Amino acid sequence: MRRATYGRRAFLGRAGGAAGGALLWPRGVAALAADLARFADGDGQELWRVVRDAFLIPQDRIYLNVATLGPQPLAVVDAVLEHTRRVAMTFPPGIDWDALKARLGAFVDADPNGFVFPRNTTEGMNFVANGLELGAGDEILTTDHEHIGGLCCWQLVAARRGPALRQLPLPVPPESAEQIVDVFRRAITPRTRVISISHVNFTNGTVMPVREIVRLCRERGIISVVDGAHPPGMMRVRLRELDPDFYASSPHKWLLAPQGTGFLWIRDEWRTRLWPTLASGGWDDVSLGAHRFNHLGSLDESRLAGLDAALQFQEAIGIDRIDGRTRELRRHLIDALVANPRVRIVSPHDDALGAGMVSFTVDGMASLDLQQQLSRIEADGRTWSVRTRVISEYDYGWMRLSPHIYNTMEELERVVAMLPR
Repeated sequence: MRRATYGRRAFLGRAGGAAGGALLWPRGVAALAADLARFADGDGQELWRVVRDAFLIPQDRIYLNVATLGPQPLAVVDAVLEHTRRVAMTFPPGIDWDALKARLGAFVDADPNGFVFPRNTTEGMNFVANGLELGAGDEILTTDHEHIGGLCCWQLVAARRGPALRQLPLPVPPESAEQIVDVFRRAITPRTRVISISHVNFTNGTVMPVREIVRLCRERGIISVVDGAHPPGMMRVRLRELDPDFYASSPHKWLLAPQGTGFLWIRDEWRTRLWPTLASGGWDDVSLGAHRFNHLGSLDESRLAGLDAALQFQEAIGIDRIDGRTRELRRHLIDALVANPRVRIVSPHDDALGAGMVSFTVDGMASLDLQQQLSRIEADGRTWSVRTRVISEYDYGWMRLSPHIYNTMEELERVVAMLPR
């Protein structure tokens, strides 16, 4: 089968002529959309081979760490390069903020006026933590499964301003969503001002019952903050349904956008109440709503061009297709791991409670040693390089694999076959 170059030839062919006009919808995405149209609603392996050919990942590299950093498809790379070229030629950057907000709002089902574009989830979470008025006598509840990007901001606020910070232990793996909700219901006190949780835990892929916890917060007058680093691009997200006060994300993961692309969604009532962490022109103009938080001085707008292209790339495939594929890959990986008697899976087996990532240990072998072994291994007459992540945080020591739409079932089977038995 031919190896498609979605975006590369189109970019090289038009780089000079397009420089003086508005940014174009990436032709690489258009080519991919046309190719995928041949498959209608089908989800056969040929469709996913076409998607795989839209990436630059070498054939001998099995990349299973999108939960840390997603590889960008060619169309996204080209969009960033085109934008960078425009700036170098002294043309206006050409980013239509309203159009980008509208596209992102449609993708995650949210009011477009609530979006802010920090560099990542960490920055977005810090905007929230530093912008709230918290002090001694207040309490923040979170969990023992938070990434440092969603935890350290609260540690800083607690150290500087005096509110208590409590990390609640979660069951591993959880038996039900209600079991998780009960952890918070029992922990809430009259002092509780903020509950901060992940939508999908980076540790083992547990899908937190966000809607139920947000409803609990609303009933008690508690501020709800969601670290949504993973779900956009992995699964369908409906922010109108979840209805948190704040939702921060990192599209450079599953959404496959460039590094340095993040978003923070702010609920309407907080767009005028939250204090800015970084102040520039218009910081106190509440008529700007959430957009006043985008006034950060000069910034690299090429990353926003890349975010727009990444959204279009996923639209071409279809988020329901992507959601189904990530769940199919996860299920295939779990089923293969279960057959190994030395493997202990710590991710939820139930598809309703787990998404994207699968974490586990191998009896008698440290996960860091296993990671080193998988980084270069001889199999099937070839040398393979498998990229993984070890969850060393909280002393868990779990191996985490996170497959995405460019992975194949055969790759997952090959990796599981490499594990000691």
